[in-house]
Amino acid sequence: MPISRVGVVGLVALVAATGARAQSGSTMPPRRFGIELGGNSSTFGGSDASGSERRTGFLAGALAVLPFSTTIAFEPELVYSMKGANAHDPEDPTVSGTVKIGYVQIPALMRFELAAATVGPHPFIYAGPALGFKTSCSFELHAQGLNLNSSCDDLETEGGGKINSTDFSLIGGAGIAFNVSGRTVGLAVRYDHSLTKIADQGDLKHRVISLLATVEFPSGR
Repeated sequence: MPISRVGVVGLVALVAATGARAQSGSTMPPRRFGIELGGNSSTFGGSDASGSERRTGFLAGALAVLPFSTTIAFEPELVYSMKGANAHDPEDPTVSGTVKIGYVQIPALMRFELAAATVGPHPFIYAGPALGFKTSCSFELHAQGLNLNSSCDDLETEGGGKINSTDFSLIGGAGIAFNVSGRTVGLAVRYDHSLTKIADQGDLKHRVISLLATVEFPSGR
């Protein structure tokens, strides 16, 4: 039996409506731009890291979340990160010190939402490289009543080695995000593992664990 013209029109309308519903159900999430603030627990790794202990610093900056799909996004950041370590002399407990090195850091992270962003909470993971540029460096030394506070430039002048101006690292982390009145509020923990040495002498590299809070604001689609 031939299909009537009305039947063909109805079939086309049904297919179009089904496609529209499917497209609507997989709408690309909007781009988001936000801020992040958190604390660092940093220390040194490497063959010369004996006696290094963790110290607390901070991390603050801005980020963008640029989706490729409902679950995958590119997350570039621009942050200030305070790294460094406390230290003690294993052979002399009266000798201790602190190194503080600040960086402007540019992480380039791939972000994977483990569930599409909905009204409820959704976990995510991210990973990628980061390039840091040294902005400050200082150290403190405490030994038998002697307290010395100085810039790393003074250390370099006295032949103590030059602190490298850049730091290249790999970052990996996980967190959970919530939609709050159209904004995305997140909590995350991440690990920053430096691949480059801190100075041109010795073998010391940064090792940082960060706990972060973020607020992201949607911007178009």
